[in-house]
Amino acid sequence: MIDDLKCGDVDSFEQNWKEREETNYVHWTPSKAKNQIQLAFKNHWHLLCELMESRYFNNGKRVLEVGCGRGSLSCYFSDAGYDCSLLDISEDVIKKAKAIFQENELKAKFRVGSVEALPFENNIFDVVFSIGLLEHFEDAELAISEQIRLLDEGGLLFCYIVPEYSDNIQKDYEWVNEVLKGYVESPTGHSSQKKEVFRSIAGSEYYLSLLKKNGLNNISASGVYPLPMISHSIEFPFTLMPDKSEQALVQQFKKMLEKRQKKTRKNPWLCEEGYGQAFVVWGYK
Repeated sequence: MIDDLKCGDVDSFEQNWKEREETNYVHWTPSKAKNQIQLAFKNHWHLLCELMESRYFNNGKRVLEVGCGRGSLSCYFSDAGYDCSLLDISEDVIKKAKAIFQENELKAKFRVGSVEALPFENNIFDVVFSIGLLEHFEDAELAISEQIRLLDEGGLLFCYIVPEYSDNIQKDYEWVNEVLKGYVESPTGHSSQKKEVFRSIAGSEYYLSLLKKNGLNNISASGVYPLPMISHSIEFPFTLMPDKSEQALVQQFKKMLEKRQKKTRKNPWLCEEGYGQAFVVWGYK
């Protein structure tokens, strides 16, 4: 157990969502990525597709996203014909996710609830996943065991985790973000401070031990997202720049990923843990 872990603050999450332009971002796109966040989620989706064996690719396969936020990755599942369910502890967040799905004519079911007491029966999903959730728990075992409880035999659990990194790829690009901040001023004359929320320092070994303890097989982990976040404000999460800047950045990032793929001969979204922006752990029931 990590001694200095603390609990996340739901109220702070709620406050960070209110009256922010970033809450209206749609990270899913049926076509080419137009900005760096869409590019990131496209690569999340491509990685998940690699991990899902052929038996997961039939229409109607049951998928649950916990701590769904906007439900960006679930949009990809829904668009591909999966039977999607989304859950978040915030009713306001669920309303936002519903609006995004309705606007894009995507189908899903939505529930308000806690990942530590999931309001579903046992063994009813083929894939359960989360994006940027587990790092906000002091003790993630209950959150993980609840997700595993819902998996049918052979089901896949996929957890994308964003720990408190201080020495990853981002450190080499902080100067760029500092320069950009000098060019951007708040149009209202004031800045909106993001409330601090707890973020774990635990690495993949901690989460893999919980996957193993709770009965998953073929467990594995990898660093992911070997690209910097470039913006005058990456906190909400990283605020988008003007369209032309984002499009130019996407093209540059694609070249960086192509170079990585030629060098590593594997999915370029994977990297050494601690180098990228996050890591993933996964396993099968």
